[in-house]
Amino acid sequence: MASLQTEQQGQIKDDLAVSSSMQSCPPGGSKPKRTAKKGKKQFLPLPSLDTAQHKLPWQLNFSQKLGRHAIACQNIHTGQCILAEKAVQAVPAQGHASSCCHTCLRSLPDDLHLSEGTLPDKASKGYKRYCSPACLHADCTASSTATAHAKIPQIAAETNCDPTLMHFILELDAQRQHQPCNIVSSPDSTQQTSKAGSEAIDAVRQDPLEVITCTLADVEALLSPFDQNQKGWRDAITAGCSALHQAIEQAGTYKPGTRQQLQSLAACINANAHATGHQADTNSATGLGMYPVLSMFNHSCNPNLAHSSIGTVQYVYAVRDIKMGEQLCVHYTSLYEPRKVRQQALLREKFFTCACERCSTPIEQSVDRFLEGISCGKGQCGEVMLKHTQADNQADVFKCVGCGNTVAGSNVAGSGPLDMQKQANGLYNHAFNVLLQQGSAAARPVFEQVLQSCQGHGKLNPWHARIFDCQMPAANGCRRAGDNIGAINHVTAMISTMEFYYPYPCIEVTNLYRFLAELYIDWACNAPSSKLASRPKRQAKETFRKFVTLQSICQGIRFADESADDLIMRLKVL
Repeated sequence: MASLQTEQQGQIKDDLAVSSSMQSCPPGGSKPKRTAKKGKKQFLPLPSLDTAQHKLPWQLNFSQKLGRHAIACQNIHTGQCILAEKAVQAVPAQGHASSCCHTCLRSLPDDLHLSEGTLPDKASKGYKRYCSPACLHADCTASSTATAHAKIPQIAAETNCDPTLMHFILELDAQRQHQPCNIVSSPDSTQQTSKAGSEAIDAVRQDPLEVITCTLADVEALLSPFDQNQKGWRDAITAGCSALHQAIEQAGTYKPGTRQQLQSLAACINANAHATGHQADTNSATGLGMYPVLSMFNHSCNPNLAHSSIGTVQYVYAVRDIKMGEQLCVHYTSLYEPRKVRQQALLREKFFTCACERCSTPIEQSVDRFLEGISCGKGQCGEVMLKHTQADNQADVFKCVGCGNTVAGSNVAGSGPLDMQKQANGLYNHAFNVLLQQGSAAARPVFEQVLQSCQGHGKLNPWHARIFDCQMPAANGCRRAGDNIGAINHVTAMISTMEFYYPYPCIEVTNLYRFLAELYIDWACNAPSSKLASRPKRQAKETFRKFVTLQSICQGIRFADESADDLIMRLKVL
């Protein structure tokens, strides 16, 4: 299927140049002259960014090595909001089309999402739904796209295209009939500051920043790597866009772009769409949106920015102090996967090879060695052994990066490093299948078997990616079984691992601290006496303060987190 590629945490890229993230760029000055090269598409300016550039603490630069990239034009402090951008267009993600508003992406009522207060769009055969009359009237493409939306399920089935991608193409293309509004709007006045945030982040200054609203012209200035996708994807999209174009023309509600323009939008969406519509206390998204300015930030496996959304507006924050002249970077893939896995994902989905400092440092000297290394265990050596492929078809060996200890990858006893990796992978796959088929409670002991039997001298080290992968399902299984202490141990191990690889605030760790606070509260509430409840009660408050501090840095005080208020109420009851 010609599917829509999205990343785990919503960060994607438009530029195809090799990323050398975190490399200092010269501050100020004019942009380098863009010399035309045969066969290479020129980078077009983003009109809306040009209009708002003077209000931002960073500027857009260009180089042959980095492509378009953002550098700080002034010192930026931790927790400072450096971009607020409203989606040019957003659509519900797969599985959310009937459960969220198609304008604001907020969840609809639970009773089949057709209760009083929701307004299904009958012309699109129920594809579009709204939480209020205001959202219905705010959807300026509703009348012109309804008939074509109703035909997309059939088009997707016949052409093997992702229906979400087809809906997204239609919504963006329909904007051709509207006058561009290259304006910088004011922030949403309905956004409220979390009570918890106002109490715990006095030290974090929040500069007001206006919301940038881009247009279709900005989207079309992004690179559209249609030809770099695999042939199967290109063939399916060509057929799907042809059928969609015909459906739009038959509807006669607006004049669509050419078939080639629809194909270009498909490739642009596939390379640049960001997860959006994040809900309450989780980092799960209900939709996908196009954010041309956000797409200007390069990738790094050691980013200095984090971003999340409220509805269809993305907010980007600095997670550490950034000096004038530094490049500003987000991340497009998980930071907790082995280097080869990250590199393969970026090359396959974003068409570039990462050359950030973390990826370019020899793996023997990088924290990445622990994601795939086997504990040495020779004497007092605390280092790991890495796989070394031998020439002349000789058996692979593992060599310690610390003491130089070398062992064969496999042995007759089945206790070599390769044997341990195969054993851990086999157990993990079995545990994952049990999780899918029987749930977290049944899978818990299998995941814990991986954690207990696959760690130690000559086995996986405690920060290995496979060990990390087992912690969350084990924690969920413990909580389901009422074992709060067991769940706390697993979550604490996850946080320790994540902070080891990335020592700055991030949304994933922030959410884990919230989860940890909930576990401590559950423990305190279930304690048989007030004396036994005192310790988890104290730890719940400490963990909650940590959660609020981290959230204020990487999501801002305007992130109205309903779970924060819920936790406050539960803490007051203790």
